[in-house]
Amino acid sequence: MTEKSVAVVTGGGTGIGAACVRALSAAGFRVGIHYRSSRAGAEALLGAISDGFLLCGDLANVEDAEKMLQQVKTEAGRLDVLVNNAGTGTIGYMEQISDSEIDRAFGVNLTGVMRVTRACVPYLKKSGRGRIINMSSVEGIRGSAFLPVYCVTKSGVIGLTMANAMELAKFKITVNAICPGPIETDMLAPLISSDEFRQKMVKSVPLKRLGKPEDIAGAALFLASEDSSFITGHSLVVDGGMTIRN
Repeated sequence: MTEKSVAVVTGGGTGIGAACVRALSAAGFRVGIHYRSSRAGAEALLGAISDGFLLCGDLANVEDAEKMLQQVKTEAGRLDVLVNNAGTGTIGYMEQISDSEIDRAFGVNLTGVMRVTRACVPYLKKSGRGRIINMSSVEGIRGSAFLPVYCVTKSGVIGLTMANAMELAKFKITVNAICPGPIETDMLAPLISSDEFRQKMVKSVPLKRLGKPEDIAGAALFLASEDSSFITGHSLVVDGGMTIRN
């Protein structure tokens, strides 16, 4: 009997991460659902998929990143797909942002991605078809006036994706990023709580709607599949056409 492929999704308990967990599970993966604080959501999701396990930790903490890998080793003994999805938003103009907010954003959005990737690479090498999928953002490409720290971290994810793709190609590991546009998640909620701002955002999207987490999960599933085996170092924009206008 063929051993089941294993995927890990960081920040997998809610939003885009949860949609990625469901899509990968439906495709036959055993899925590790990482969460930091939303245990109830992660447990509910675990109960809704066919085969998975929970991983807990704060990825801004180096010890937690290493500990997460040990949990994967104990629970599954292998790793084929890593989805670096965990992220945090920092809203505000440059002079309004505190040092603690800067440190937190870098710790989760960029340094955390590097640490988790570093810990997981030895296991992905053994897979023979490893996949790393990093969640960036259109804001890492175009920039936004009131999201300076978020933009910097997500731009860094794109740079990391290209560097890791070059480094890991000889091990048949592909490394790609997804750059979501406006997706209806808890992270976006503060920005679209105003109906006026929501409509303005919808108007900026040629497809005239906000994205859903499942729109991003579909892209992640493609990048995790054999259909994407000749794609690496790429940043796939999934934004309803919004960046065409910028």
